[in-house]
Amino acid sequence: MVLLVALLSLPLHAKNLGVIAPTFPIAEIDMLDWIQQRLMTYEQTGEMDNMKTQFQEQVKKSVQRPPPVAGITTTTRPTTFTVNPTLTLASDIKDDKGRVLFKKGLKINPFDASTWPNGQQLPHFTLSKQLVFLDGDDPQQLQWAKAYQAKVAKALPTQTIKWILINGEPEKVFKVLHQRIYFDQRGDITRKLTVKHVPTVAKQVNT
Repeated sequence: MVLLVALLSLPLHAKNLGVIAPTFPIAEIDMLDWIQQRLMTYEQTGEMDNMKTQFQEQVKKSVQRPPPVAGITTTTRPTTFTVNPTLTLASDIKDDKGRVLFKKGLKINPFDASTWPNGQQLPHFTLSKQLVFLDGDDPQQLQWAKAYQAKVAKALPTQTIKWILINGEPEKVFKVLHQRIYFDQRGDITRKLTVKHVPTVAKQVNT
């Protein structure tokens, strides 16, 4: 603070250094104005309609045939493995007053009601669906899917199958199986269940 006062107390002298280079007024178009002008140009030239058509075609194609899940191959040797879906709380869960509801480290299995908080008195949880992953472009897998569909309908009439594609067109597979078809976009489900080959059936143990 003392230094600042000392500097302000010194006499100041202005000096004209001349013109070093040509100067120009600042002329910068507003970004919103620029966007509006571009849109008007697109509309006048008809390019806007072309862009809309291209976008609609891209969306239509992505719905008809979503990008395939990478890294999954066709089954060459049947295998069975189990996946433990148990979740572990990474931190305490508290209410709005800071009271701990569930402690860090609590392990919960979504398919085992006895592991749920206060779930010891709940009945045994049974998954009502089977998840079946397959390649919709493989005729052999579609043939297998039809046979498996008939087998489950006869042996487990109370269970339903949730068909999940990792490749192919859901609409075409629907015409074969006559059931709703899903697609594992981005491979989220197959990654969580560590599915590496298809066809694969994911179901609860002892069902």
